[in-house]
Amino acid sequence: MRRRFFYGYVILGLCFANMTVMRGVNGAFGVYYLALLEEFGWSRSDGASIASINFIVYAFAAPVVGLTFDRLGPRLLMPLGAALVGIGFLLSSFSTSLVHLYFSYGVVTALGQGALGFVGHNALISFWFVRQRATAIGIASMGQGLGALVMVPATQILISSFGWRWTYIATGSLLLLVLVPLNAFFQRRTPADVGQFPDGAAEPAAQAAASRGTRRPATRDWTLGEALRSLPFWCIAFGHLALGTALFMINTHAIAHFVAVGYEKLVASFYFGLIGFIRIGATILWGSVSDRLGRSVAYSIAVFVTGMGLVGMIAMTFDAPLWLVYLTIALYGVGHSAGNPTYGAVIGDIFAGRKIGLIFGFLEISFGLGSAFGSWIGGYLFDTTGSYAWPFALCLLCFIMSGVAIHTCTRWHTMNKLIMDN
Repeated sequence: MRRRFFYGYVILGLCFANMTVMRGVNGAFGVYYLALLEEFGWSRSDGASIASINFIVYAFAAPVVGLTFDRLGPRLLMPLGAALVGIGFLLSSFSTSLVHLYFSYGVVTALGQGALGFVGHNALISFWFVRQRATAIGIASMGQGLGALVMVPATQILISSFGWRWTYIATGSLLLLVLVPLNAFFQRRTPADVGQFPDGAAEPAAQAAASRGTRRPATRDWTLGEALRSLPFWCIAFGHLALGTALFMINTHAIAHFVAVGYEKLVASFYFGLIGFIRIGATILWGSVSDRLGRSVAYSIAVFVTGMGLVGMIAMTFDAPLWLVYLTIALYGVGHSAGNPTYGAVIGDIFAGRKIGLIFGFLEISFGLGSAFGSWIGGYLFDTTGSYAWPFALCLLCFIMSGVAIHTCTRWHTMNKLIMDN
């Protein structure tokens, strides 16, 4: 009998599309950032504070997003998120001051990014894919690379041609007219909603294990209170804080760094987009490696590769050879791509159950706060030192700390499984 088409692939396609646009929106702030500094004459730390407000709101909205996912599901949450981002961009086009952008981009857009971000997507994928969870998250996260590759240079071209205000209008309209209806029509919470099982299996996991004469691994239906009292929750929270600081220090300031060392803005946007292009393949690579070698081993390798890329960024000067620029982009592009599939898979591995969305949401608070701090401290350190060397050195330290957190969590999870099996 021919097996039915697995609807999880539709869900994966929606997650890919959402992450493409969301990563494009996040990455494009670095382009808007330079345009806003030129028009209003703000300091870099003042301009970066717009992103910081955005991430603070995103952080504290994350638990509400997780709770909404658990109770109402993605078919309501994700169209609402796309609508809020679109409205936030339309409002941003009319801004004339920092306060205006604090509200439109810092609050309205941030609420939408939270509803259409890491929490909902990784919780959703954890329901649809179990055996190849990290690989599935890696495939969806490929959209982040495509978003950086396409939307960041496109934003620079539009800003150069029509100005930042019309670019905000065009991007906001794209979300309202395309992403909102796609999610409203096609999202589903679990395979049971369409009469299927995770991974497209022909029977439930427990029944399949029994038919093979194997013991199904014991699972735990975590509550938020149990998670808050556990070691891995706080390890992941610490690692998320460090990872958010590192990623969004780079995301906010990478284009400004390339401009600072002598490249034209469109070329700088292309280089940033090239990091995204590399991410397209690297996320699924790390997801597959993580499923095969284990989360800790795979992420340790990724942190090492990322570190070499950051050293290359620090070494860049006005007369840096072109080979160094491309090597740096390649190393950082490959290495940093492991963050989303690794953290998403580790959270899904440990905190399975009906409250996974809420737990994801509370863990995302630290990532959002780290992102806010990273965006701001990068600008502040540049204003103070006149160089991005110190910010990128701080990035390197943060990536190492995020690796220590993953290693600690995976060791705890392994020991806990051994205890439960015995």
